[in-house]
Amino acid sequence: MATIARRAHNIAQMRELARRRLPRAIFEFIERGTEDDLLIHRNVAALQAAQLVPRTLRDVSRRSGEVELFGRRQPLPLVIAPTGVSDLLSYRGERAIAAAAAGAGIPFTQTTSSTTSFADIARVATSGHWMQMYLWERRDLSWQVVDAARDNGAEVIVLTVDTPMWPLREFNKRAGMANPIRPNAVLVGDFLRRPAWLLSVICRYYLEGGLPQFANYPPEVGGKLTGTVSRVANSASVCWADVAELRRRWPGKLVLKGVLSPEDARIALDHGVDGIAVSNHGGRNFDSAPPAIAMLAGVVDAVGKDMTVLFDSGVRRGADVIKALAVGAKAVLIGRATLYGCAAGGQAGAAHALALLANEIDVAMAMLGVTRLDELDRSYLRAGTVPGI
Repeated sequence: MATIARRAHNIAQMRELARRRLPRAIFEFIERGTEDDLLIHRNVAALQAAQLVPRTLRDVSRRSGEVELFGRRQPLPLVIAPTGVSDLLSYRGERAIAAAAAGAGIPFTQTTSSTTSFADIARVATSGHWMQMYLWERRDLSWQVVDAARDNGAEVIVLTVDTPMWPLREFNKRAGMANPIRPNAVLVGDFLRRPAWLLSVICRYYLEGGLPQFANYPPEVGGKLTGTVSRVANSASVCWADVAELRRRWPGKLVLKGVLSPEDARIALDHGVDGIAVSNHGGRNFDSAPPAIAMLAGVVDAVGKDMTVLFDSGVRRGADVIKALAVGAKAVLIGRATLYGCAAGGQAGAAHALALLANEIDVAMAMLGVTRLDELDRSYLRAGTVPGI
């Protein structure tokens, strides 16, 4: 931890450590977007353009970043977003990020394509265990995953709704990281250029019996990383009737992730959904979508008093978190930051990434003149610097 702390003083420096350690194909998988990579930069630029208006001469000697999220008090307004390939960034990377989240007192969101069992993550994610779902064409197989998440104590289901089919990530194909992953000369050559990563991650897995497998797929599907079948492809037929069925089946909290339209948010409210994550998938799905922060105010105004609104996409600084909360989000999902940290230094690296954001949030609160996050509102945002405000 001390080594990581000396080398990375912000998330951008953590990103650079991850870039130097990882093979290009894997780094690009977590770093890049889709098509021309435009939305990745628009997300970040839109948040950077948002300006906060400090209030001065207030006693801010005692500050708290606590929030209450779905009935659980937590010390930071953060949730670990669902992110794939963590186990390829570092040995047992999923457990590492889940443990870092638990140490920070925030929830961890496990993905459908997780390579760690629900039970194993549940033992580590002691500050909140959320489960992310895609719905497959074989809905019966999807419901099996939902049931397994429930049986293992998951508290929140996050249904990702912005991926009806695989996005146009041409760079993945060029790097040999197509879906599904197939061994190929480009990928193997890329891996060999990162011997420290290869030995500490891939070789270690093989010494224990082989690469990680998709741990929570039903038996009919199988679990190899190097090949999935069409019956578990993202389904283009997913619709509101499926949300209604999931609501009927799932007794816990239900969040839809990937909503940008206020009208969709209102429909979600009518379907008994508990939360909306305003997100464009971190810029990874559709390059012509707007920056997520540009759509947040509209969704909050549509449903904010009746539904928990979360924010995701483009966050690189603690001040970005404060900006989203000032617009009206309750908490922010963090994805790339802890992936960079995990790649750079396993659990210690992921924990340091969260510590960096926590400190930046705390400093931003002091600079703005607030001592509690519920004091934030749109009066702290300079007019015209955030769309819709």
